[in-house]
Amino acid sequence: MNQTFDKISAEDWHHNQNNITIPKAKMNEFVLNFFIVEGYRDAAIEFSKEAGIQLSNKELDKMIERIEIKKNILNGEIDSALQKVSMSNNKQILFKLKMQKLIELIKVNELDQAVSYAQNQIIGFLKDQPHLIDEIEKAMSLLAYKDLSKCPLNHLTQNSQRIKVASEVNQQLFQDSQGNEQAKITILMKILQWAQEILNSKLQYPHLIEISKGQFSKEQ
Repeated sequence: MNQTFDKISAEDWHHNQNNITIPKAKMNEFVLNFFIVEGYRDAAIEFSKEAGIQLSNKELDKMIERIEIKKNILNGEIDSALQKVSMSNNKQILFKLKMQKLIELIKVNELDQAVSYAQNQIIGFLKDQPHLIDEIEKAMSLLAYKDLSKCPLNHLTQNSQRIKVASEVNQQLFQDSQGNEQAKITILMKILQWAQEILNSKLQYPHLIEISKGQFSKEQ
């Protein structure tokens, strides 16, 4: 038996949205917070001036090391990144960086060194985090291909993987320094996705399908 949902037209939905007022000061706070969390120091400085928000030197100084670590990862300089976090007790950060180091070794065909590195530096994480085995196996599967471009998991060797790891490590470093705080915009996006999942089971409406583009589903 088909379930019938109440329906809100796209016109009514967008009209209601346009009538929601969000204080500009609050929006500016969210944007500045995003720049700080993601390590966009120059953007944070310029935006804080334009928005008239005081930004302390302490906040800016904390961003410098995170920015350097992100650059190291994006450039494939994983040893430098590991050196900067050598005193960290965050196993997630260490695991992500060491996994990327393994991938970088495979990319330059240092296969024997890659196997040795996995055995000595990575397998130990499984002792108290056995769920990581899948991620390790995926990276190790790259060893089976002389031509990495033919590997189904070739995306692990692309720059997009470095970008992903750099972002994840940056988030972890920020959360460690701020008591597990996340970017406010990130939290809002998670709430939005959760709210849409609830509404999808109760209502037919033009839901947001591409957040970055502000793209809504077509009206049924």
